[in-house]
Amino acid sequence: WEGTRQAVEFGPVVPLSLPIDVPPQGTDWLTLDVGTPDPGAAGLPVLVWIPVGGYLSAVSSDPMYDPAALAGAGVVVVTINCRVGAEGFAFLDDAPPNRGFLDQIAALEWVQRNIAAFGGDPGRVTVGGTSAGAGSVAALLTMKPARGLFRRAIAHSVPALHSTPALARQATAAFAARVGAAAPTAEALRDIDPWHLAAELTSFNAGLSAYRESWGRLTETGTALCPVVDGEVLAETPWPALSGTRASGTELLVGHTRDEFRYFSVMSGRHGTFTEEDARAALELLAPQPDGARAYRAAFPQAGPEELVETVYSDALFRMPSQKLAEANAAAGGTSYLFELCWT
Repeated sequence: WEGTRQAVEFGPVVPLSLPIDVPPQGTDWLTLDVGTPDPGAAGLPVLVWIPVGGYLSAVSSDPMYDPAALAGAGVVVVTINCRVGAEGFAFLDDAPPNRGFLDQIAALEWVQRNIAAFGGDPGRVTVGGTSAGAGSVAALLTMKPARGLFRRAIAHSVPALHSTPALARQATAAFAARVGAAAPTAEALRDIDPWHLAAELTSFNAGLSAYRESWGRLTETGTALCPVVDGEVLAETPWPALSGTRASGTELLVGHTRDEFRYFSVMSGRHGTFTEEDARAALELLAPQPDGARAYRAAFPQAGPEELVETVYSDALFRMPSQKLAEANAAAGGTSYLFELCWT
């Protein structure tokens, strides 16, 4: 554009694959929002928040991320939009993988170039997120293009959610067939309304149990199209990259919620309905093998099926990935602060 552009409203929301009441708003999705206590200041600390959930939603305008309190405390807050779902993470033959991560790096580069104009210090950037936002932080810790773009990191409830290229290719092909695309390519999907793609992905994720025998743990995450360890954009999963010192550690605040999975069991209407068969299946699929199922029952001798299901899912999906990230970051020479939220 020419001249001065008024930028006082939120940009369009990226197509969502979650039941959030947001209407379609155009396709200029790659925007970010800045809240500052004083545009005329200099050297203020910066928080870049990644509002990604499940690799299925990213709404920087969500009132939950209102920066007013942090800005009032003297922090410049940047909340970013990035592509998610099929737009961000489908493994396509004719497009780069992990496009959602590439969007995040582009936003961090923008911050380095521009945040001083809002009172922020580009040398004092903290990147943070929860759930898939925390998974994004974990990935950024090890991605070469992200090096030097932030100084500290906050990751709440890190999911160990990654696909191999082979598995990602299968999941993307199955989804492309579902929506009637001629091939798992960006060109074939381009003719389909992106909000329709997002809605279809919601339905596709709801039926992942049909693929359990061939796709394994991925079917328990509710997210078929997720980050892929492609060897280029994401060279490897964060834990071995950090612990093997192929990435440098940083100052990291990381943690989880003790009863993490209860949120999902309540949201899905399953809370209070889990059976012994459910507990057995969860332990067989998610507990460390070969002795994990017995060890869980020994550690929680009074636990019924409900508690066992919630415990093993909470551990496998969030607690252990968060703890392992703290350990790996320390191994890479960083400083890790580990927390657990125990509010029932």
